[in-house]
Amino acid sequence: MSLPAGLFIILAVAASWAGWWLLAAVVLAGCLAWVARRSTPRGRVGELLAAVREWLLFVVSVTVPAAYLASAPTSVGTAEVAYLAVVAGVVLVAVAADALGANSSDRTSRWPVVLFGVAAAAFVAVCLAIPPAPQPITDSDPFSPFGLLVATTVVLPWLMGLDRVRLAVGTVAALAVGAAALYQLGPIRLGLSVTSLRDVLAAADAAALTSMLIAVAALAGLTSAVGCAGRLRQAGERLTGGGNTGRWGGAALVAVGGAAIWAAVLGPVSAVLLAGAVALTEVVHGLTGRRRRG
Repeated sequence: MSLPAGLFIILAVAASWAGWWLLAAVVLAGCLAWVARRSTPRGRVGELLAAVREWLLFVVSVTVPAAYLASAPTSVGTAEVAYLAVVAGVVLVAVAADALGANSSDRTSRWPVVLFGVAAAAFVAVCLAIPPAPQPITDSDPFSPFGLLVATTVVLPWLMGLDRVRLAVGTVAALAVGAAALYQLGPIRLGLSVTSLRDVLAAADAAALTSMLIAVAALAGLTSAVGCAGRLRQAGERLTGGGNTGRWGGAALVAVGGAAIWAAVLGPVSAVLLAGAVALTEVVHGLTGRRRRG
């Protein structure tokens, strides 16, 4: 489940486009993800779209630990070196973990979900326990249909592929964390930086919990990267017709290498936006295919 890692990035990106309408965007994304479950794209095009989406989610996932761990450098050069080092480390660990069978058991994906659920509940509790500072009048931005559309597509790929229960729980969790962050920071401050969730704790006079937040972000990004790496390997096997061997082929390794370069050079925002566009294309393709079959 990649959603916990995505929340550390996508809430800020979505807020920069939609402001308070971010909450409506989460609900719409949940509805679209539910529609996508009932109209899964089939054929070569559908598999390719799903593989590209997973690749982009992998890019974002490996940037989450880097963005939060390397966010307070002593110099610009140090920031770049630290960021690149964390990106490379996460990619290597994700590939190695999948090769060693980390994705072969459901138990490896259950305990992180419980941990992230507890962390999300604690985050919301801290945000609600302390009244926020007065927000500037400029935080009341007018409604923008295009901004709402972009915010919806930003959230959508992180909810796709979930079963009914996880989709409902994930949508509620995203709503709760997003509402708590908006309550403390307001949409303008939340949308200023991709690591704005760290600023939420400072605004809530809970800066002492920042180290814990960074640790959870690093674990969430790594866990998501491991899961995405496994799905990329499987997609490479399907697309190349190599069968389910469980081994890393050349196509999958090239894809992972390209993702590492993207994450290191371009960062997460472009990948977040493109992943949303691909996910929306998946939904449209699935609905079109279902209508033709009907």
